[in-house]
Amino acid sequence: MVFEDVGTWDILTVLAIVFVLYALVYPQYQMKKVKTQRLSMIKKMEQEWGTKVLTLIHRKEAVSMFGLPVYQYIDIEDAESILRGIRNTANNRPIDIIAHTPGGQVHPSIQIARALKNHNGHTRVMIPHYSMSGGTIIALAADEIIMDDDAVIGPIDPQLGDLIRGTYPAPSWINAVSQKGANAADTTIVLSDISEKTMKLMRKVANELLEGKIEDEEKRNYVVEKLVSGEMVHITPISASEAADIGLPVSTNLPDKVHEFMKFYRSVKSSVEYIE
Repeated sequence: MVFEDVGTWDILTVLAIVFVLYALVYPQYQMKKVKTQRLSMIKKMEQEWGTKVLTLIHRKEAVSMFGLPVYQYIDIEDAESILRGIRNTANNRPIDIIAHTPGGQVHPSIQIARALKNHNGHTRVMIPHYSMSGGTIIALAADEIIMDDDAVIGPIDPQLGDLIRGTYPAPSWINAVSQKGANAADTTIVLSDISEKTMKLMRKVANELLEGKIEDEEKRNYVVEKLVSGEMVHITPISASEAADIGLPVSTNLPDKVHEFMKFYRSVKSSVEYIE
């Protein structure tokens, strides 16, 4: 018979090849399928709202062939893509950014925010779950921030440090030197000096982004200090109602399609299951 010459190692080799091909091809197929669904949903939202829809979604996703999680945040590549999207949008066409992010690098966050601020058409940032830190900076640039009732934004106090000493809020470095004075370590004094400069920058940027949305200068400075000063811990969740109370242009009329869209972003591991 033909199969008599087929040894165990031959069978194992074939199975190994099949497994490797499956591990390489199937995840790519799944990702392409989901991406097609996302783009189709974006097209539907644009047609319904009459806006240009851009997304800034960071989730812990299994993107490798072994399903290892990749942690995402705002970086320079995000800025390049969003800036290109804004630049390619007609000046008077409204822009919607769907944001779901833990934050990220300050530089690209400010770039995106300024580009959104300078767009001539009406702009909205929609937050279905959370848009913290750099994501909040971007939200401040929009004419309107639309949040789910349970969504949150966060403080934008800068975080500084190094691999050895760790990363801490800029106001804390300043406070450390204030408490220790000349007894503080040289590195701490340097970080305190950088922190003061960074805080000055963030106050300037926040004021710039909120100009035209909060006309009263005293009220605008109050909002800026709330978000930048370090009064709140950096991870403090600020709800839609709290954001409105502070003085931000927030509403909770989040379109249902945004939540439908978020279903196309698969987490690495789901601990919650239920029948919809």
